[in-house]
Amino acid sequence: MLALLLSLSIAAATAPADVRVTHSHLVVTCVDGERVDGKTRQWHPSRPMSLTFTMRNEPRPGIANAEAGLAVISFTPEVNHRYEIEIRADVAAYSTRVWKRGEWAPVVRDRTTDAIVSSPPRWIERGCS
Repeated sequence: MLALLLSLSIAAATAPADVRVTHSHLVVTCVDGERVDGKTRQWHPSRPMSLTFTMRNEPRPGIANAEAGLAVISFTPEVNHRYEIEIRADVAAYSTRVWKRGEWAPVVRDRTTDAIVSSPPRWIERGCS
């Protein structure tokens, strides 16, 4: 019985990372080079991840739309850490709901340490990288 409790406490102490997409307009198109449906917004990785994103533009009336582009980032998760994928952009993008290629950036924030842990975005033309 003691061995079972010990193994359960060790397993709980080394839980996989928790990764979530927090911005409603951020769309995941690829994970680790494989195309995904864009609906999955949470993972529990145990190895480095590569993620490709686009933004879902929803321009307000009278605002011109623009190409959002595809941005690729990567990071290495740590066990027992909680991560949120956010975006950085000019304030105008938030109010117009138009995210222009190269003017927004996905980032992974480690909520356990409150640090940005992802690589700078790399912009690609299409597909998974």
